[in-house]
Amino acid sequence: MPKPDRRTERTRTALMRAFVDVLLEEGYDAVTVEGIAEKANVGRSTFYMHYSGKEEILRQSMRNPSSLLAAMVGNVVEQEHLVRQLEHFHAQRKRNHIFFAGPVRTIWSRCLAELIEPRLAAVVRASRARPILPLAMIATQLAEGQLSLIANWLTGRPSLKIEAVAEALTGSTHGQLAALLRCGMDAPLLIPGEKLHYRVV
Repeated sequence: MPKPDRRTERTRTALMRAFVDVLLEEGYDAVTVEGIAEKANVGRSTFYMHYSGKEEILRQSMRNPSSLLAAMVGNVVEQEHLVRQLEHFHAQRKRNHIFFAGPVRTIWSRCLAELIEPRLAAVVRASRARPILPLAMIATQLAEGQLSLIANWLTGRPSLKIEAVAEALTGSTHGQLAALLRCGMDAPLLIPGEKLHYRVV
């Protein structure tokens, strides 16, 4: 496998940092490709060599926090990893509140659902489940449920113990999954032989 080009990685990192800075300072509606490129000190054409537009870079910025949440479908995520992820969200809640509201939240939900859907398909195959709804709808429901719980905690009850939120997130994800796939609550609903790959931010 060829090694990634360091210049390309540096440019993508600069663009991502610039995007997040502009997003948090000005809001998603005010973000422009020109503004990102200027802050990253590159040309517009360089931006378009890496991303098709502001929605694509937003979706890319959400892949890391989404990977752990998606992994909850079809596998057992260690409580300590989930707690660390939630601690990060909690510590950054004043700065990153934009991710849990408006158009950014909608895009995040779609991004998370897209990561969940293939995992759902693998769970259905392994468990021979009989889904009540199309998998795309179930993936959207699970994604919305996870993000709603986190957003409601951060905006309404940030003093609630993080361990309780982690437990609720695990229980509600598994409960919805079992119900929507017509499986018992005790069904394993795991992707056989999977080695988890996710990043805790």
